[in-house]
Amino acid sequence: MKTFFLVTLLIFKTLSFAQASPLSKDERVKSILIKNITVISPELDSPLLNQDIYIENDKIIQMGRNLPKNAQQIVDGSDKFLTPGLIDAHTHLSGVPGMSFEDIQANPKIVEAATKQIPRSYLYHGFTTVIDLHSSAENITRWNNKNVRPKAYFCGASPLIDGYPMQFIPKHIRYKITPYFLLDGGPVPDGVIAAEHTPKAVVSRVKEAGAICIKTHYESGFGGSSHLPTPSLKLIQTLKQEAHKLNMPVVLHANSQMAQQFGIDASVDMFAHGMWTWNDDSLESMSSNITDILDSAIKKGVFVQPTVQVLYGERDVHNPEYLEQAALAKVLPQSVIDWYATQQGQLFRSNMAKIPFVKTLITQNKWEEINKLPIKRVMQTLSYLAEHNANLSFGSDTPSDMTFANPHGLNGRFEM
Repeated sequence: MKTFFLVTLLIFKTLSFAQASPLSKDERVKSILIKNITVISPELDSPLLNQDIYIENDKIIQMGRNLPKNAQQIVDGSDKFLTPGLIDAHTHLSGVPGMSFEDIQANPKIVEAATKQIPRSYLYHGFTTVIDLHSSAENITRWNNKNVRPKAYFCGASPLIDGYPMQFIPKHIRYKITPYFLLDGGPVPDGVIAAEHTPKAVVSRVKEAGAICIKTHYESGFGGSSHLPTPSLKLIQTLKQEAHKLNMPVVLHANSQMAQQFGIDASVDMFAHGMWTWNDDSLESMSSNITDILDSAIKKGVFVQPTVQVLYGERDVHNPEYLEQAALAKVLPQSVIDWYATQQGQLFRSNMAKIPFVKTLITQNKWEEINKLPIKRVMQTLSYLAEHNANLSFGSDTPSDMTFANPHGLNGRFEM
């Protein structure tokens, strides 16, 4: 099973070292020699014993035995282990999980504490690199300017105009908040310059902004509702052609049988989700129609991010003991946990609890059965992909929604 990251192959030449020192850039140690450490890495058949690691300006420069390098700092690694940092290739780094724009404005001190902690929470769980699949150069620069944080990269989000996720942004601001949207025929809104929203123009703008990939979407709706507009096959095929000219992979939001078939036909590079929605909602076991799609993904080399935590993140908000977990206290300030316990912090949970089948399960104290069938489906498709040597990419989709049950860093550990 090939479990490396498509985007990682494009941007990393050496292992990176996360410098977690609170010192200023000028005060930091610029060269470190770690001596006699045991190196563990997934591509090795066995651990490498008694290795020296020379690090310069936060990057591993050389590895071997008895390195003669002179370093500003020497660390004894005897009886300790070194492993490459983890990469979460599906994150959302802006805001605070479970908080709306209005919540953020109303709770500046809580937000300040959360914003300071979130990068540390990734490092705490071993993630030294994160990729935001829907961000901007400004947001990523702001993140990377923090002294203590994983290195962040981003995708330019290029949804169909007024499709998912633009439909959930107030119309008077959606075209500014999501500047790389695509036109696909139809009327052009006032103030929108059509020439800036062709696949070629969008890819060029995204590349110039510093993104490493393009993310687009095929999503017709949720909870049995299929009212959202979806892109044409020709539009996404053209987007992919233009993106590949600039060496940028195309990631497709696709969690359904229909969406992944569309992605196969469009020859995208990655599915940002596993397949937990099937055309026949009564099925519990894979049909040949589903395995045909998976076989096509394997044959074409499409990478798949299962993102099972999306489903658990919707379920676990109904766990009455969720906020009491010891693991949560290690990645969130207590002020944030306390806010989640308030009426406003429970709003996502409360809204979900109004859905008839969710309400029934909660009343019967069977909250663990929420999303039971979608989880079963996505695990079946994941197992099939793994057993047939598919390309898998690790990503947690943190946070996937307004849920507080997708905490940064810890959510990636749960996904693993």
